[in-house]
Amino acid sequence: MQSPGKQGSGSGQRRPAAFTLIELLVVITIIAVLGGLVLPGVTRSLSSGKAAGCGSNARQIALAMIAFDNDYQYLPWYNEGTYRGQFDSMGTQTNSQFSGTNWVQKLDYFKYIPRADNASPWLRGVWRCPAASYAEIMGKDANGNPANCPCYAVCCNIFRQQNTLSGNNNVAQRPLKLSRIARPDSIWMVGDGGAPMSKSEPGSGRYLRPGYTFWRPSSKGQWDFAAAYPPSQPALRHNGSARYATFDGHVTQLDWTIMQGESNDFTARADSGTF
Repeated sequence: MQSPGKQGSGSGQRRPAAFTLIELLVVITIIAVLGGLVLPGVTRSLSSGKAAGCGSNARQIALAMIAFDNDYQYLPWYNEGTYRGQFDSMGTQTNSQFSGTNWVQKLDYFKYIPRADNASPWLRGVWRCPAASYAEIMGKDANGNPANCPCYAVCCNIFRQQNTLSGNNNVAQRPLKLSRIARPDSIWMVGDGGAPMSKSEPGSGRYLRPGYTFWRPSSKGQWDFAAAYPPSQPALRHNGSARYATFDGHVTQLDWTIMQGESNDFTARADSGTF
């Protein structure tokens, strides 16, 4: 007779519960299926969050531009111009050619959008697109110089520089004013900009470095991806689309189809010379 509290050693003894191999395989399969269902949703949420953050940045920059226009009655030059024969305060010629302050420096200097960090201003805050990597922001040009510039660009066919050189003379440009923009709700003011990776597929969203200006191609839709260092252009960082703010301050997006065909005339090709 077996004493209370003691287990017998006969056939009536109960074995500890355990999973069989089939049961383990079933559990692993269920976890894998659930992971496959959840992961794309998480990825989409992260991408949507980055796109929303980028749109917010573009809008803040656009509102700063609009405030600048309200104060000075013109929008910032994309560059204050090229000058020949610069002289310092002592009357000594400093260099034969000099490029002036660009629109980013203007908004920063007058505190419309102060830098969050003077040591590395483009790595955080309003000037950085959340979808841009550190490697892209610091991407080097053909001369090995890191970009070290913001991720948002204006179109030089719309904005303009203050002076150009004609022979030895500086020729002043007419300033761009917000009141002259015929379609403020559809024209690109500021948004994702960058230089594509060399020989990457058009619209692939692979960018070597950011750029704070870009030119529209001379012929419709001929955005360059093939050169060793393709020029800056709208950067499709968000699942094949770019986020940008128009001249009335609202945010929209641009995918490769629209960019290639310029179907919404976002660079104001039809309005050239009217601003």
